Amino acid sequence: MSGVPGTVYDQTIDAGGIRTRYRHAGEDGPPVVLIHGLGASAEIWSANLGALASRHRVYVPDLPGFGRTEKPAWMDYSPGAYSRFLLAFMTALGIGRASLVGHSLGGGVALRAILDDPGRVDRLILVSSAGIGRKVSLPLRIASLPFFDRVFFKPPLPVFVRFLHRLVFDPAAITGEFARLYYEMFFQPSSVRAFTGILRSIATLRGARPGVLEPIREGLGAITAPTLILWGRQDRILPVNQALDAAGKIPGARLHVFERCGHMPNVEYPEEFNRLVLEFLKESDQ
Repeated sequence: MSGVPGTVYDQTIDAGGIRTRYRHAGEDGPPVVLIHGLGASAEIWSANLGALASRHRVYVPDLPGFGRTEKPAWMDYSPGAYSRFLLAFMTALGIGRASLVGHSLGGGVALRAILDDPGRVDRLILVSSAGIGRKVSLPLRIASLPFFDRVFFKPPLPVFVRFLHRLVFDPAAITGEFARLYYEMFFQPSSVRAFTGILRSIATLRGARPGVLEPIREGLGAITAPTLILWGRQDRILPVNQALDAAGKIPGARLHVFERCGHMPNVEYPEEFNRLVLEFLKESDQ
């Protein structure tokens, strides 16, 4: 597709039978797919898309169950299902291989995809990634309980904002526009069902499900793609020791820890994040 350089396109495509909304920017360079986390959407990468598109063709889907992508009742919202979706999304766009950048749940999806089909992934960038350690924050463990979706209710916006503040070190990173967008996105009834469905498939009250976690952890040593791990020192959702663990298990992996940073380094420190990612992708090209 040709267009005006720097333009961000908002489009839809059928990916594995799922009507998928995605954003696309960049006309030249190797393809990069950005994968958002639990309860988010493509907009979580708004501060990163333009910079990365200066050297790459960048594709940013809303995962099934979230944002403006279809929320099919038949999908089981397991890591395997998301891996199949991601690979189908790439196929639908004619992308044979791409670099994957996954945040939180999206990191777990990227890990599952590279283990399922390593030939499809050029480079791997894990940002505060799920799928690495057993520990999960208490609110997410509670939300995995079977009855949670029946007692769940839409809180007032200020209550939701306090939850968003847990995701960052500096609350000022959560702007009013950011909070309102995710308030409306997250509390669609079908999104709440997807949110609880995903949590039940990957976690219990004790933490990450061993049957989901262990196959990924056991596969880390087999990853041969160049890998960069980015994490916030003060991450209250997934602790930074999981980054250190992954860096020790993935051969040749590089690690950068952001100081005074929570669960979303791409939001709190977008310029540094973009520079590190672009440098890593360029270095890997050489």
